[in-house]
Amino acid sequence: MPPWQMAGGLYGGGGFNIIIAMHIRQLLPQRDSPVEDGKPLQGTWTSAFENVNLLDIDRPYKIPLPKWILDFRLKEWHTFTVQNDDVWLEAIIIDYKFFCFLEIVFWDKHTKENMRVFKTLPFSAWRMPQSLNDSIIEQAGAGFSFCVHDRVISKNIIFDVTIDSAIERPVFTVHLEFELNVQKSTPLAVNMLMAENRSMYVFKCFCGVNGSIVFGGNNMTLSPETASGIFQDCKAFIPYRARYPNCRGFGVDTKGRRFGFSFGEHITKKLNVNNENALWLEGTLTPMPPVRITDAEPGEMFIQDLEGMVDLNFKLLEDTVTTLNFFIIGMEHKNPVGQFNGMLMTRDGEKLPVRNVIGTVECFYFKL
Repeated sequence: MPPWQMAGGLYGGGGFNIIIAMHIRQLLPQRDSPVEDGKPLQGTWTSAFENVNLLDIDRPYKIPLPKWILDFRLKEWHTFTVQNDDVWLEAIIIDYKFFCFLEIVFWDKHTKENMRVFKTLPFSAWRMPQSLNDSIIEQAGAGFSFCVHDRVISKNIIFDVTIDSAIERPVFTVHLEFELNVQKSTPLAVNMLMAENRSMYVFKCFCGVNGSIVFGGNNMTLSPETASGIFQDCKAFIPYRARYPNCRGFGVDTKGRRFGFSFGEHITKKLNVNNENALWLEGTLTPMPPVRITDAEPGEMFIQDLEGMVDLNFKLLEDTVTTLNFFIIGMEHKNPVGQFNGMLMTRDGEKLPVRNVIGTVECFYFKL
């Protein structure tokens, strides 16, 4: 039985419909940094910070630790998710400090052909930027190279990656330009407390995407009119053992309007006041309430809230699991592709039907 039916009919499963309260979030005026006077701020903003360095926090842990140990506890990553009517692509660049990795998942919606590339390097082979205003990440390794040029101040984020050919896999080349000024979408930036003096920072935006994908001799062109994407920048003091499920998807509704959503389930504090959950409809941002992501039958999940604004069902199409184990250090990353169906509600109270929208329910299991 779906969780919403066991909730006494909160979402209609019991024969009636109730909305407890519309989620309301205070959007704060912009600051230069989410850390001030050695203390992490908690709140929601609508633009990226000039500088994000969580190591500026005074004593994130109860005992004083040297900066190099704190740096090892701080995990940082970028996520690029893109799709149009033909393809789905997601790329993740992560600096876990013990190791770095690049993962790319590509799925052709028509042929059902899929490709997964996973590359890892020891320690901090690359470093994530403290600012998204004109910063560059570059790396070349055995069989791959990539470059990220974050230019949020210029409303543009560029991602280039080349994966050399291998057995049963041709050369794979990607060029993506996230055009933040095309849809005039409002970004979301949050800093969430995981402990009294420890936080998780997330910046995310939904926008049109320009670029190309070359794979197997096919050159697929992406244009902002038909291709959309979600970009995420995350930094967090992750506990040694932690679970971080999150989901995202985007498409076009029955009225031809472009929409996207991105939700995360956290162990952070005061989620009803501050969280990373967002819905965009034609560029208009709706901060969303906390959600629970629950497993149902194999290959099926439910994503729901307690305020009647999120009621989604996810069914698996292609599964992807990456596992790394190095003695006491390990990680499992599940990044399946599937279809969302259900309903989302905007800040104006409009119920937005979600029909066969391609997306992912991602889950990190950390032992770092």
